Amino acid sequence: MIISVVSGKGGSGKSLLTAVLGRAIAREGDRVLLVDMDIFVRGLTVLLFSFRRPERKEGSVTVSDLLGVFSVESNVNDPVATDAAKFMIQRFLECDLLPAVDTVNAPLDYDDRKLSDEAFCDECVRNLLASIQDKYDYVFLDNRAGMDSLIAASCRNATIVLAVAEDDEVGRQTNVNLARFLQTRKNVRVVYTVINKGRNIHSYSDIQARARHRSEFTILGVIPFDMDVLEDFGSDQFWTIVTETLYFRAVLDAWNALSKFVDGVRELSVSKYRFPPRIFMQPSHGRYTFMERILRIYSIAFVITGAAAWFYGEFRQQSAVDLYQLIAVGSILVGVACLVLSTSGFQMFIRGQARDRERRDRER
Repeated sequence: MIISVVSGKGGSGKSLLTAVLGRAIAREGDRVLLVDMDIFVRGLTVLLFSFRRPERKEGSVTVSDLLGVFSVESNVNDPVATDAAKFMIQRFLECDLLPAVDTVNAPLDYDDRKLSDEAFCDECVRNLLASIQDKYDYVFLDNRAGMDSLIAASCRNATIVLAVAEDDEVGRQTNVNLARFLQTRKNVRVVYTVINKGRNIHSYSDIQARARHRSEFTILGVIPFDMDVLEDFGSDQFWTIVTETLYFRAVLDAWNALSKFVDGVRELSVSKYRFPPRIFMQPSHGRYTFMERILRIYSIAFVITGAAAWFYGEFRQQSAVDLYQLIAVGSILVGVACLVLSTSGFQMFIRGQARDRERRDRER
């Protein structure tokens, strides 16, 4: 199963989504290879280097070597034909990854004439897929943003074309343009779309409602914007934390929606992740934001302080209301207030977003 991942504009979160999805599929027992076809930005390659520094063996081949574009003076005239054993394939958590370059800071010294030759690019992609077709169940081709001959070749040789679009007017329109171009000019029958960095999503039900809205393209799902995911990126705990978020659950749901359209695509198990798995999680929303977690910690602390002050006042057996009882009542009230403030529904009400969202839903 060859999945070509594309986007109409840069910054859509395509590479991170590809890595997260590839890992989720590999955890089901399938053999997964991620291929970084973007020799310019190198998003998947950067992810690999942030996780572990790969070692390149003598004579091993990266994607840029396969294309033969980075050494203008010694460029070969034909695509590099090789076998899977010679590729610089690295282990990336539960799946494999073929980087775009051997070092993330490799200079952008390339021959753009080759990347403009559709026949050359098509043969490069076919050589790559032919050499690994018996070794993997799923191969993800993570392309650069926009459109060029290499992206077109990647899409033509893929089983599935998956477009990742940001949740804004520019992202949606560029995705429409890209999908139409691939379908009308590049012989791609269907382009499936995932809306990434979804806005105004405050619960799991919001994701399902947004995914059902009519669209100019075949939409699989909406992936919410998660600031915690971005803040934890690059840390040692990132790949553990990401599976605990609403972001990850939405990725699984989008893939499972794809399985209903394409034969041979297996559903991913949602129950194995016990969503939500830990404290400070709620089934409808996922992991709480940083501010919500802080407010809930304060809520617990104030309630415990109030209860302790109350019992201490009772222990003193004073008949009249004393200072400890006043502290107890005040602390409990502050704790309850913090708990209320930490709920997303109350925050939406304060900002007036609840009424705005209802109005937008009625208009749709």
